Amino acid sequence: MNLPQELLDEILSYLPPDDRQGKWPLRNYSLVAKSWVNPSRRWLFKTIKIRERNLQSWLDTISPANRGLLQHVHSLSYITDTRAQRSRFLPEHCIDILRDYLPSFQQLRHLSLFSIRITSEISHQVEIFSAFQHTLSRLSLNYCSVTISALIALINYFPHLDCLDLDNPLYYIDGAPAIPLSHPLISKLYIPHCYDYDLDLLDQLSGHGLTFDEIVINYDIKLPLYTLARIVDALGANIKCLRILFSLSGCMYIAQESTARLAKSKTVLLQIVRDMTDLQHCSPIAGSSGN
Repeated sequence: MNLPQELLDEILSYLPPDDRQGKWPLRNYSLVAKSWVNPSRRWLFKTIKIRERNLQSWLDTISPANRGLLQHVHSLSYITDTRAQRSRFLPEHCIDILRDYLPSFQQLRHLSLFSIRITSEISHQVEIFSAFQHTLSRLSLNYCSVTISALIALINYFPHLDCLDLDNPLYYIDGAPAIPLSHPLISKLYIPHCYDYDLDLLDQLSGHGLTFDEIVINYDIKLPLYTLARIVDALGANIKCLRILFSLSGCMYIAQESTARLAKSKTVLLQIVRDMTDLQHCSPIAGSSGN
């Protein structure tokens, strides 16, 4: 019996996509029948994560010209396995390794880059992303070093970009001037983790007039309250809505800080009361009123 493709997609959406070893169940589903091949491939290749350590095996397995498979990719993550995540000497433009594959990602909606140094030269190379220029809606930079000119070049190139993720961004100056923003409004800026030394890039974004409908910040114990205040100060005039997602550790940290501050305030108030009491007993006016 041949089932409609929509029904097969619905069935596959309820089946477990992977196991501890990877995505073998989805590969097995494709062997059920010929009509299951394409639906299984759509789910199998919907989200792709390529790590530097398994890059070569991935390149050896899939041909860059195989658009029948790569056109199903909606989310692509490239992760370099470097230990120097906070270093300024990150490898540059690692996405170039996938240059031959990029034209086949015609339905890509989310591009996520990890531990890559993105220089202003990217503004002259953005055409490598032309296959998904009008489909990409989310760009994530995780532990990446980036200049403001490079970031603005990427934002300008994707006209339908509505979500920008900056996880531990490291801003550095290379002297290249930033071109004007072609669309200065992005619906959502998501900051999973941001520390005091990451705020230079946010200051630059604010200074170049980039505005956001919503900014979402993860708050945990590693984010001091004054850093959160600095983020608000840097972007406050450029946002319409600020959402803070408190983790359990973040809530406990705030509770501890509040308790400590209240205890300190209580101690100060008690000391003031004692001082005033002592002053009243020692006051000549108080003594004369007793007579």
